[in-house]
Amino acid sequence: MSTPESVNLTSSEMASLWKEYISLSHSSCMLTYFIAKAEDNEVFNILESTLQLVENNKSATKHLLQSENVPIPIGFDNQDVDVNAPRLFSDSFSLLYIKNLSRVMITTCALMYTMSSRKDIRNHFNTCLKRATDIFDTVSDLLLDKGLYTRPPFIQPPKKSDFIESKDYLSGNNLLEDQRYLNAVEISHIFGNIEANVVGNTLTQAFGQTADLKEIRSIMVDAGKLAEKIINSLTKFLTSSKLPAPMPSETQVFSSAQSPFSDRFVMYQLTFLNAAGISDYATSLAVSMRSDLKRQYMDVLNNTVKLAKKAESLMIENNWIEQPPQQDKILK
Repeated sequence: MSTPESVNLTSSEMASLWKEYISLSHSSCMLTYFIAKAEDNEVFNILESTLQLVENNKSATKHLLQSENVPIPIGFDNQDVDVNAPRLFSDSFSLLYIKNLSRVMITTCALMYTMSSRKDIRNHFNTCLKRATDIFDTVSDLLLDKGLYTRPPFIQPPKKSDFIESKDYLSGNNLLEDQRYLNAVEISHIFGNIEANVVGNTLTQAFGQTADLKEIRSIMVDAGKLAEKIINSLTKFLTSSKLPAPMPSETQVFSSAQSPFSDRFVMYQLTFLNAAGISDYATSLAVSMRSDLKRQYMDVLNNTVKLAKKAESLMIENNWIEQPPQQDKILK
């Protein structure tokens, strides 16, 4: 009987491990910087425990790649972060960053788990998934304790279960009747997208004022403007349904112009945000029923794809994108 390790990695398993290693190396650098600047003891402790979990995942991922003779990605290391650079973010923002990071980790680890067939690879991603949920639980509890957790809007539950009776339900603007309010599914996705863009807007503002290359400063300004546009447009959907918009606190950026991170590092962060956003917007588009909201998500998707292409082109010009594993050409 063959063991899991005697079966070669599938392309999906190889891709998942390869991408995970780069992402974890990036997260490790970011957390190292947050730890160096942390002033609150509770924040410091959760940052350190999160870093330890990330390092454990990275070590396990590296071991699996090495055991399969897959070249270890270059990723990111101490050369990409300067812990002695001035403070850019508040302790509270670092908690919001971890919450958003763990949310993305939960989603990606679950997907990688379902794309894996070898038992040891499934076990690996299952372990990573459990660690990500532990991080999410811990940071959520701390945000709640500190009064910093931004909850989605509350709505009154319906009096009974029912079916949709008219196609007008799909219309965002009905000329004969009042516009229908958002349903709970639509609200939840709007809230999540706003919260993610608040984090992204803070990061791009910080990177835009500290990056070395003017081209990077410019694209970060563009990314920040897009994030603000998305926040404002989605907020209008909430307020038109008599719902409060999420207002995360402590997202200001300090005035330092000295970058704690390499330009390659901040551009990877931008591509990571773009990829996560595209996935979120596509899901939101699929589950939303109001036609005007669907059009809004299509517009957001189009603009985010354009930004992602611009960012990737800039990274390729500077030789900053590692090439994923691929099938060798067969010479005939």
